Amino acid sequence: MHARIVRFIGILPILMLSGQAVAGEPVTLRTADRVDVYGTLSQARAHNDKVLLLFHQARASRHEYDPLIARFNRLGYDTLAIDQRSGGDLFGGRNRTVQALGRSTGYLEAAPDLDAALAWARDRHYTKIVAVGSSYSSALVILLAARHPPGLTAIASFSPGEYFDDKDLIKNAAAKVTVPFYITTDPAEAGNVAEVLSKAHGDHITDYKPEAGVHGASTLVEARDPAGYAANLDSFEGFLRKLGR
Repeated sequence: MHARIVRFIGILPILMLSGQAVAGEPVTLRTADRVDVYGTLSQARAHNDKVLLLFHQARASRHEYDPLIARFNRLGYDTLAIDQRSGGDLFGGRNRTVQALGRSTGYLEAAPDLDAALAWARDRHYTKIVAVGSSYSSALVILLAARHPPGLTAIASFSPGEYFDDKDLIKNAAAKVTVPFYITTDPAEAGNVAEVLSKAHGDHITDYKPEAGVHGASTLVEARDPAGYAANLDSFEGFLRKLGR
C-alpha cells in the first residue's frame, strides 16, 4: 500500500546554505500509518529527473544536511530532506515531525517515513532516486533498498550498524541489495560496516574507507569533520556523478 502524499506549496522559505541563498519548498508527506512527515524540497532545476532523499541521524532533523544542499544541487540533483519521527534538534533547527507528534520514537518506527519519501519521489516521476542515510537511517536505507529494489537507483549509507533488536536484520538486508550501494563510516567504526557487509558481495558495492571521518553524513561537512570532509565529499560526489551519467 502506497503512502498518501500531500504537498503544500506556499511562500518559499530561503535557506542560507554555504553562504548562498537557496529556495526550499515545504513538503508534507502522509505515511501509510497516518503520520505527517515534514520536509524541504530544494530543486536544482525545473523538471529534473534526479533526486536525493536525505535522511538524518538520531536526535537530528533535516537540518543535518543544510551545509550540503547547494553542492548537491550544483551536481544536478534535487534534494528532499525530511524530519523523521525519530529525531530532535541536533545541528540546529527543529524537527517538525517530532514536534507535531509530541515525542521522538524508536529508530525502526521511522521506516514508514522513508517509504513515504520514496513513494513521493516515484509519484513525481523521478527516474534517478538515491536514498541517503545517516547513522540509524543509514541502516534504514538498506532495508528500504531490500524491500523496494525497483524503486531506487542507488543508496548511500553513512555509518550503518545493527542498531535494532534483531542483530542480523541489516546484514541480511544488505545481502539483498542489488542497486549501487555506497557505504562508509568513521574509521573508528569500520567494524560496523564490515559486519553489515558480511553477507553482501558484488561490484555494485562501493565500500569507501576514509583516512579521517566522523559519524554519519556529518563526515561530509567541513565544520563537523575538518580533517576528512574534503576527501570524503570528493568520494561521494564521484559516486553521484557516475549515477548521473
